[in-house]
Amino acid sequence: MQGLPEIDVIFACGHEEYLPAVDVWIVIDVLRATTVITRWFELGGTELYPVKNPDDAKKLLAELKERGSSPLLMGEVNGIPPEGFDLGNSPVELDYKIVQEHYCAVMSTTNGTVALLEAESSGSPVLAASLRNASAILDYALDLGSHIGILCSGRKKKPCWEDILCAGAIIDSLNNRSGENFLMSDSAKIALLLWQTRGDDLLACVKKSGHASFLEHIGYNDDIKFACDYDISTVVPMLFSDEQGHVILRSVSGSLRPHAKELKAVEDNTKLNEPETPLKNSDPFEELLHYTEDPTRHFFIHKSKERR
Repeated sequence: MQGLPEIDVIFACGHEEYLPAVDVWIVIDVLRATTVITRWFELGGTELYPVKNPDDAKKLLAELKERGSSPLLMGEVNGIPPEGFDLGNSPVELDYKIVQEHYCAVMSTTNGTVALLEAESSGSPVLAASLRNASAILDYALDLGSHIGILCSGRKKKPCWEDILCAGAIIDSLNNRSGENFLMSDSAKIALLLWQTRGDDLLACVKKSGHASFLEHIGYNDDIKFACDYDISTVVPMLFSDEQGHVILRSVSGSLRPHAKELKAVEDNTKLNEPETPLKNSDPFEELLHYTEDPTRHFFIHKSKERR
């Protein structure tokens, strides 16, 4: 790592014109795309293709099958698995057996995969982060450069509470290592403030989000709990291009983090122990902080920048 670390946060995807030029992008979609991606590689998956929509996913699936592959097709539209998909976008539905039957997957989601492809268009390296692998992602990002951009997927081009919270966790980790010896945009300061004032119950804080309420309503409460297992994984998913030029995620580092919590691996299945019950405390935030990015502070992406 060279130079003074600098962090900028974009609160939602879909605003490519405001993306700053950075050394590396960290993309977050806690509920649920990047949590599912992290889980895929925790269970031994080797490749995952993120695409923008179900039609693109089905086209790519057909192409991969013609090349002799048998990918898993997974994802969602408005939280629900599209017709013809093998799985939805639930991390708890993935298990060791499913992943071992498919060495790769094709994934389409409403926000998360869109955000990954948006960051990829910058030409800078792109990492997929969740609450599960927050520290591992920061470790790897700092090896790629000192100017880090965090792109929160958000929801329908608007900020999501849980994504900003995760961004704050990553920034807080850097703060603990560097003290105040790094630069933050105003949006990064807001994310850090949210994380530092969340209270002791992470799950309760995440459940304040509108997206969490929606997922509970449609029956995915277990996904929310799973996504709140904090810093238990060292998996680092990173974007590459395959031989045909398709964007693909591969894990460049890591596994489950044994020193963070007691983890138990079973030969025919991989399950995580229930997280320790945190102390409860009131969360001083009752509604999402509003933020307006000043477009004069940003520079356009250099499209010619080579991925490392």
